[in-house]
Amino acid sequence: MDGSCQVLPVALAVIVGGVVLYVVFVRSSSSKAVPFELKPPPESLPGWTAGEILQEPSIQVAGAPELIQCFDPATGRSLGRVPATTLPQLADKMQRARSAQVSWAQTTFEQRRQVLRTLHAFVLGHQREICQVACRDSGKTLIDATLGEVLTTAAKLQWTIQHGEDALKDDRRDPGFMMMYKRAKVVYQPRGLVAALVSWNYPFHNTVGPVISALFAGNAIIVKASEHVAWSMCYWEQMVKRALNVCGHDPDLVHFVTGFADIGSAVTSSPLIDHITFIGSPEVGKLVMRAASANLTPVTLELGGKDCAIVFGDADLAQCVPVLMRSVIQNASQNCIGIERILVQDSVYSKVVAEMTRRMKAVRVGAILDDEPNSVDCGAMVLPNCFDRLEELIADAVSKGARCLVGGQRYRHPHHPHGQYFAPTLLVDVTPDMDITRNETFGPIMVIMKFSDEPDALHKVHSSPYGLGSSVFSSDRARARRVALKLRTGMTNVNDFGVNYICQSLPFGGVGISGFGRFAGPEGLRALCVEKAFTEDRIPFVKTPIPPIVDYPIQDSEKGYAFTQQIVAFAYADSWWQSIKAGLRLGKISL
Repeated sequence: MDGSCQVLPVALAVIVGGVVLYVVFVRSSSSKAVPFELKPPPESLPGWTAGEILQEPSIQVAGAPELIQCFDPATGRSLGRVPATTLPQLADKMQRARSAQVSWAQTTFEQRRQVLRTLHAFVLGHQREICQVACRDSGKTLIDATLGEVLTTAAKLQWTIQHGEDALKDDRRDPGFMMMYKRAKVVYQPRGLVAALVSWNYPFHNTVGPVISALFAGNAIIVKASEHVAWSMCYWEQMVKRALNVCGHDPDLVHFVTGFADIGSAVTSSPLIDHITFIGSPEVGKLVMRAASANLTPVTLELGGKDCAIVFGDADLAQCVPVLMRSVIQNASQNCIGIERILVQDSVYSKVVAEMTRRMKAVRVGAILDDEPNSVDCGAMVLPNCFDRLEELIADAVSKGARCLVGGQRYRHPHHPHGQYFAPTLLVDVTPDMDITRNETFGPIMVIMKFSDEPDALHKVHSSPYGLGSSVFSSDRARARRVALKLRTGMTNVNDFGVNYICQSLPFGGVGISGFGRFAGPEGLRALCVEKAFTEDRIPFVKTPIPPIVDYPIQDSEKGYAFTQQIVAFAYADSWWQSIKAGLRLGKISL
């Protein structure tokens, strides 16, 4: 028999054996998800009508400042009242979380992964329930909830499970020539108790996302949720606590609190908090920084954006236009990275405007859990007090020469007159002198601007003080890449929108008044850790000696100074010859 034929079965056996060993010893060593069940609130079911319709929906309760009135922004229907967290309750939760963190900090990465796997399995197995709860509390559609709440959370869980340890394991560093007898590394240690103050636009993802990173980094966390989505917080908190509990860990590691400005101030000014992540507006971000400065608490600020999309004349419009529609209509454009300025090159400007006019006129708004199937594209607005501001921004633009081709005002829904809707709006011929180009709208308003060439596009983009995300569309990849890298933003995508956040290996954050610091990716995990520089002797009996010539008390200062000079020359000279000469001089001085 041919020798190669004899080798083949052996090679196959080795390969098969290796696969079996991997499955038995590697994959089986991973702690599996622990199943659990959690019943969603009955109000989240489609067609639920037990709550009363509020004539003037508001989170404030007259005569009862300790309560938060919850309601569905798509219908104005009451979801009940939730007690706001009191200051004594907050203090108690922070103390309990700090106590729980002491033992949690000693857990292995595999133990932490098990908790995340358990949470991940629950999310994947209960997508509809999670989406329905998010839709009821924030008025979004099921598609928007799936993409913005579930998909993003699953992506963050998966990346952290698969790559979190690589980001946080000891990072060995080169000690350099002079310290060659040392081992040097960075050790990422938990900060302790961290806090996240998050916005209302994605109630599930915005609250659970910071929990994922905090727990994997070995921290406990206090999540201050927005009072505008207080109703769903109990469900999200129970979900996380149940995952911790079934895996054998203390549920006190995580506490969700809700309330008004006094609770937010108490969290950001507390000496018990070791790091703060804030998602909100630049104005409130400044208040968070001011409060945190009292204790020099480090902060990560994500303060919104006025994201741009630059569409060159050679862009693939068949791909580009649907992406831009999603960037504006997704979640009624209540997205920090929603596209709020579309700059279109003059050669295709009229064509893009015509297509967007057709599409925007066809967008249907409504309540996804209550209306007829296939009748809703865009959901409601969470904040009841934003409509005057949006209408004023549009009026200012029109007064300065812009054309409002679709919408332009609040929308009174025929079936939900107490719902909070803004008509999908198309505003064209917009120029940088208009207020709407410098103020975040957070509403379903498509703003289109015209540009002639690259310098003109960059000038118009940079007229805004925001710098969060951006997009560039062009068939010329070199040009798209060149322009994208010139944009003063923290994130950019070529021929796409927002996909950098699905790439959870990438950091998320901005520049300018969009904030600083990053979450997501290795940078986000490490921000929740103390980056400790660590050295130790490489060989136990080789230690740092203090030469007698510079040992205290120093006998001869001039000679000691000459000695240290030659140490510098020896260790850091530009050539070996210079180092050798410095070494000889060191020997001479030491005699």
